[in-house]
Order: sequence, then C-alpha cells, then structure tokens
Amino acid sequence: MTAQTASAQDGADLSVEIVDDIARFRALEREWKALEASDPEATVFLSWDWLEQAFAGRPYRWSVLVARPRGGGAMAAVLPLKYSTRWSGSNGAFQTYLEGGGRLLHSDLAGLLCDPAQEEAAIAALAARLMRLPWARLSLRHMAQLGRAARLLAAFRRNGYRAETPPERSADGKIDRLVAPRVALPDSFDDWLDSSVAPEVASRYRSFKTRHFTSGAYRFTHSDTPGFQTDLAMLRAMRAAKGAQAPDAAAQKAADLAQTAFDRILTAALEIDALFLPILWRGDVPIGALGHVLDPRLGVMHFVTAAQDPDAPEPFIAAALHFHSIECAIFLGCDTYDFGRGDEPYKFSYGARPRRLTSLLISREADVPPGDFDSICTGAALEQIDGFFEAGKTDRARRACRQLARLFS
Repeated sequence: MTAQTASAQDGADLSVEIVDDIARFRALEREWKALEASDPEATVFLSWDWLEQAFAGRPYRWSVLVARPRGGGAMAAVLPLKYSTRWSGSNGAFQTYLEGGGRLLHSDLAGLLCDPAQEEAAIAALAARLMRLPWARLSLRHMAQLGRAARLLAAFRRNGYRAETPPERSADGKIDRLVAPRVALPDSFDDWLDSSVAPEVASRYRSFKTRHFTSGAYRFTHSDTPGFQTDLAMLRAMRAAKGAQAPDAAAQKAADLAQTAFDRILTAALEIDALFLPILWRGDVPIGALGHVLDPRLGVMHFVTAAQDPDAPEPFIAAALHFHSIECAIFLGCDTYDFGRGDEPYKFSYGARPRRLTSLLISREADVPPGDFDSICTGAALEQIDGFFEAGKTDRARRACRQLARLFS
C-alpha cells in the first residue's frame, strides 16, 4: 500500500475533525479535561490549560485533530499540531512542517491524549486523517508515550511514508537527549536522603544545610506573580552573562533563542499556577535559580531550565537548588522529580532512574497527494516573500508567488 492509497477503513468507526480557531478550541474545554482525567499517559504539556496558552494569540499556527465516534459521542483522542512554513531550495517552493502543538511553548514532551479503551482505532483514525492533509514533514519530538508512538510509526510505514525514530545526542555525542532521568519520591525528604542518595552525599548535604542556611548566609526565595517579571529579568541577566562567554556568534545566537524559549515556558507555567521557580541568594545577591513546571494531577515536578551567575565562586549552586527543589516537591505532594531530557551523570547521583523517550520524523514527497503545502500557512508564506524581496532574492520571490497563485487558482 502506498501513501496515495491509504486505507479509508483505518479507524473507520471514528471521524476526525480539525479544530483550528481559538473559539472552537475553547468550546472543547470540558470534554478535553474529561479526556485528560481518563488518560493515564496525559501530561501537563497536553492539558487544555497549557495548550490554551500556546494557541491564544497565534492564529494560523496550529490545529487540533479531534477523533470521536461517527454520529457523535465523547472525544476518543486529540492530537495538537504546530504549523511552520519552510522554503525548500531543492524544490523551489514553500513546504508545511508539522510538529507537536506544545512546541509553540517549547514544551518538553509531545504526544496525544487518548481514551485507553479506543487507542488502536483512534490512532489509526488520526494517522489516516494526517495522510490526507498537505505537509512535507511531521515531527513529534520527545514522546514518553512509546506504545502510541509505535502505533503511529507503523501506520505511516504501512502506507509508504519514510518514518524514522532518529537519535538525539549532544554535539559531543556524550549525552543522550532521549533519556529523561526521574526520581521517585517517598513521603519525606529524610526518607529520600536515606534511600536514594549515597550516605556520604546525604551527610555532606545535611552538614552543608546547617552551616550555610541555618546561619542565614544563604537563603531561598520562590517566585510568585507580583515578583515574576523581576525574577525573570534576573534569570535573563544571568543567562546573558553566561551567553556573553560563548565561543562564537552561533553559540551566542543559540543562547539567545534558548532564553526566549524559557521565557515562554515559564510565563505559561505562571499563568496556569504551575510554576515553581526557586532562587538562591547569597545575602542580597541572587546567584542561581531553577525553573520548573508542576503537573499537580500526575504529581510530577518537571525541571526545565537553570540559571547561574557565571562569576559566583560557590561550587554548590546547582546542587543546592536541586536538593531544595526535591525537598519542596515532596512537601507539595509530588511523586516524581523529572530532571528533563539528557542523561548527564549528575542526575543519577540524586537517585534518578532513566526513562526512555522517542521522537518520530515522518516525511512525504512533494508529488504525493494532497501535496506538501497547507493553505493555513499562506500568511506566513507572504511574510517570507516580503523578506525575499527585501533581500533582493527576486527570482525566489517570483517562484513563491507563482506557487501561491496556483494554490488559489
């Protein structure tokens, strides 16, 4: 079977609706939250509250595929998507790229919500609907839902698509970015120190805490709504100072982009009361901070970003912040402290265990119906055409205009 002849029977008992405006998305709130509550593989990054932050104010950048029984009934599954527009030099045309919808907020995890009792049929229906949409590449990065990812992968492979699960490693190859270490948390911080941390490390931490924090030389504060913008500016300044030490312009640009991403994710967490942002002070001088997203329903604290004064001489800043964050996670009733993507060795010194993630990369050829450019991306394409003219790339601009003309003729 080829992509052109994908079976219409896949998920035949379910229909799939495309929701791509904010009013219709907001109308799904009650149903969406009911599906969240029934899905054991749900995460905060797939919640209605989180995605409402991602979608509001960003028209034509997203859609949601909603699967439900034909003739009506409760939602069986939802797949949020982000749209981006790329110019293909080899094809001389615009292409649409799809990603997980949470990428609009640089979410740590992608995936879909699904009624477990209808998972097989729902994923088949979603895959069949995706095959009838125009796009060049579909990327669902960092899925913890390994079974669902495997079902999607198999559906596309059966229908002739190039479907891969690419590895993701750090530039030096040492860090696997598809491992997310997690700490299982007991009922008390002392129990965790005694059971999950090496005895000599636990002893050093207890002594360190008494020496430095009981004396008042160091202290923690926690960001809240009134002080958030000030705290965010402080984090930005710390990261900028570190970025200024970047070895080249490319590294500096990457640091700037990362800061923009962290601004978005922390602001979104604040808006839904899911932010945990401890700041470490030496007297009245901030020297480090950790940003987290809380998932209160699942009892998970997700570590997403760190900032540290690059000129601070203290060697214990990061460790003190993680010990404190784990202590607070236990106090808040969390079951899990998630260190985020990457199997850096330090994470395992806290008693973390590896959790495997996967990423899907699915490609279709330009000549496979219905093509590789979605009209929802027209506005973004027109903005790029304007940029082509500004840059003197008139031949490219004309080719792009002819592509859009054909689309609407």
